Amino acid sequence: MLAGAEENTLSTVVISADKIDTSAQLAHEARHNAPNPKTIIEAEQLNQFGDQPLGDAMRRLVGVSFDGANRAREIQLRNVGIEYTQVLLNGRRILDANGARTVQVDRIPSSLVERIEIIHTPLASMDAQGAVGTVNIILKQGADNMPNEVGVGMGYLDQNGAVGDATVFLNAGDERVRFTLAGGVQQQRRSESKDTYTYTGAGVKNGGTINPNLRRFEQLNLTPRIDVNFNASNSLVIEPMYLRTTEFRTDGNMTLSTDQASVTQTVDEFRKRTRENSGVYSAWKHTLSADTTLTTSLDVQNGREDTTRDANTYNASGVRTATRQRTENVGMGLLKLGFGGRTQLGRHTVEYGVSQSTEKRDEDNSDVRNGVVQAAVRNRRFNLEERINSVYAQNTFSPFAGNQLTLGLRGEQANTRTTDFFGASTNRDQFHALPSVSTRQSLTPSTDLRLGLAQTLRRPNLRELSPTVVTNSGTFASPDVGGNPDAVPEKILGLDLGVDHFLYGRKGLLSAKVFARSFRDKLETLYASESGRIVTRPQNVGDGRMTGLELEMRMPLEDLGAKHWTVWSNVTTVQTQVTSRQTGETRRFLDQPDQVANLGLDWFLPALKTTVGASVNYTSGYNQRYLLANGTTQSNSVAAMTRVDLSARVQLSKQTSLNISALNVFARKESRLDETFSSAGVSTGYSTTSEPTYSSLYIRLSHLF
Repeated sequence: MLAGAEENTLSTVVISADKIDTSAQLAHEARHNAPNPKTIIEAEQLNQFGDQPLGDAMRRLVGVSFDGANRAREIQLRNVGIEYTQVLLNGRRILDANGARTVQVDRIPSSLVERIEIIHTPLASMDAQGAVGTVNIILKQGADNMPNEVGVGMGYLDQNGAVGDATVFLNAGDERVRFTLAGGVQQQRRSESKDTYTYTGAGVKNGGTINPNLRRFEQLNLTPRIDVNFNASNSLVIEPMYLRTTEFRTDGNMTLSTDQASVTQTVDEFRKRTRENSGVYSAWKHTLSADTTLTTSLDVQNGREDTTRDANTYNASGVRTATRQRTENVGMGLLKLGFGGRTQLGRHTVEYGVSQSTEKRDEDNSDVRNGVVQAAVRNRRFNLEERINSVYAQNTFSPFAGNQLTLGLRGEQANTRTTDFFGASTNRDQFHALPSVSTRQSLTPSTDLRLGLAQTLRRPNLRELSPTVVTNSGTFASPDVGGNPDAVPEKILGLDLGVDHFLYGRKGLLSAKVFARSFRDKLETLYASESGRIVTRPQNVGDGRMTGLELEMRMPLEDLGAKHWTVWSNVTTVQTQVTSRQTGETRRFLDQPDQVANLGLDWFLPALKTTVGASVNYTSGYNQRYLLANGTTQSNSVAAMTRVDLSARVQLSKQTSLNISALNVFARKESRLDETFSSAGVSTGYSTTSEPTYSSLYIRLSHLF
């Protein structure tokens, strides 16, 4: 759990016959009791539509989107890049070979999740990476009031193949020692096939590519937990973890002739990628006195990502003309030691702690073309060690009736050492003071006014810190690519102001919030001339800002005579602005949708003990046009996407339930248009890209015992 997380006592909740309705009621109660602004969703609500990859289930949550219609890996909160969203598992960061310091959530089956928290304003006790928000995924572990559960599901993804999963949750023991086994296996499928057609500025056909793409994922997840209570003052928690995902991927790249009537070259590649995480988290809790509790924790993690790629190239006659074999290997390690405490001083709850984490990362690769060993890709062969020391203190108290105020300060000192392909090392030390304020004012027993203010960080992508340059053509069309070990973290000041109004005994919710973020030293990739060659590197380009509005609703329709009907919705709309130091242009953040929204309807049929659900997910497209360093202009236009899901949850008995779902029913295509313009504003060429999406059917049976 989160260090220093709140320990609130939930008020009485009336359990209804509809488990989804009850799940929402419990989530709203936890939301009301939280010291900082957050959105909470419980397991029954999360799993209503039977999506097993967690990312697909999370599409319906407020402010959640993904970069692409067929993607559900890295979360984008509030429509900005994945690098601004922090993802935690049980309150802790999990190693991932993704260099953006986030975890791919589709590796986690939603059936193993107890609840999800989207934290809009962090407390001082949390890692400071959640610039626009933190997603905390809490697994089914160590809960002695949860029944044993086994579940099995199977389904079919259109034009791709069979999918399925099996999960188990078992707990045994007594008040002295309790053991929990949670785990499962899962087979997923994805396709990111797309067709791109290119044209001259005058609209004349100019070739293109057809890119079939099929992916199959085989996953194993084991997340047991051991709770030991030695006596009334001492307890120990041990959480081993093992996550393994093997991806089998078939990629094709068919180059079209200028008139787009035939294929001139085909590259077929088979890729196998294995992601593996193992580790043990342990925490010793000691009750020093009636007012003070101390916790010492140790988090040890290891991770690997090993990829093999085998490609064959064929000419227009189908004759093989080239072969290529590549490997890419990433090794990771994390050691984190923490100490924290919680002391009650009259009306003040004071929390404090220190921690030190050391993360190491090694990357290597190989390349063989037509049987000849090539030089390794230099910016993918490096070593990195990052040590972060942190200290925090926060005070929660009630200065006046109906108010809860949490004041906090976190300090983080980071030392980053990068060693490049040639053995040259770069060392950088930085310290950041990160204050935070969260307050909740109860205007009425059913209405809360919330304010959150916090300073956060966005550290550079780990691969962005490698100084090595990869040589391409050295032109604007094909620039050399380098990292930047001198890149500094962005500092982001965030404000969240909102009102929550609960209805119908907390089964219903009306919420509105405004938010703003101020970005200092924003990181973007820029073009520059180095020794007569064009090189792209990540640079701190300048300052930016982001403002937005979020609305949430869950409304039982009892007053309209529809006793068992509930409508729910959420909308996030965002505006951004940054001034580029390279071009002097003031523009929006790149590749950022303006809105994401969901609308759903639940209908509970008591006689059938069935909840029927429907949801519509909407992500707006975007139109952007921006200057490049050479005076030309690039424009990108991405169309809006809509996804419709249907579900039925049947309570077959007190212990057994059945979920039937039809997902992405209409399977719309995603389309985009990319165009370049000369410095005089004349089109020099454009391309159109179309990517289909796929519908699926899924049936899942769960049994409690």
